[in-house]
Amino acid sequence: MARGTVRMSTTPRTMPKLLKATYLADQETLLEETRATKLFYFPGPVLFTFIFGVLALSVANQITSVIPNWAPTLRNWLTLSSYINSPTVQSYLAEFWLVLFLLGLLWILVRYFRWIRTVYAVTNRRVIIQKGILSKDFDEIPVTQVRGVDVHQSFGQRILGYGTVRVSSEGGSSLGNEDWKGIPKPFRFQKLIENATQNVQTSSGPVQWAGPGR
Repeated sequence: MARGTVRMSTTPRTMPKLLKATYLADQETLLEETRATKLFYFPGPVLFTFIFGVLALSVANQITSVIPNWAPTLRNWLTLSSYINSPTVQSYLAEFWLVLFLLGLLWILVRYFRWIRTVYAVTNRRVIIQKGILSKDFDEIPVTQVRGVDVHQSFGQRILGYGTVRVSSEGGSSLGNEDWKGIPKPFRFQKLIENATQNVQTSSGPVQWAGPGR
């Protein structure tokens, strides 16, 4: 009787790009990983910085020359020349706007680091939050302990495609009682968690969990 060679075809796992890869167990499959959307973190600081940058340049007479002659009201408003005629006072005013502009740049930098430091992930075993830039801290909820996933979207957030996700868990862990704000496509994130929970609950036999590699 001839013996045939059986070849097992294996599908390569999706390797994380944001989550630390060694944190996943050997048989754990990454379903989704994301940061909060940029639309949650940056519009306010960018608008603030732009406005005060324009004001600083205007009072310093750097851009008023490009304002058309048919817009004297805009020119006077930017430079406040209708109210302040003293060059010294306008110089102080320009410095004040410049300080606010620099604070805006600092605000953008702080928001950037807050944005890159937090990663949200869903695997077939866990819901994970990774925090940190150089060092990494991990919080997790096994999908067997997930009791519900709530999504909140305001009207504006629905238009921009993001929302707030809250995962309630058995035992009321701190991870399961905080809002994850700015999650892009929050209903997709919700569905992935719920599907992972249902798959574990309906699978035959207990889930063997060997723990993640750090």
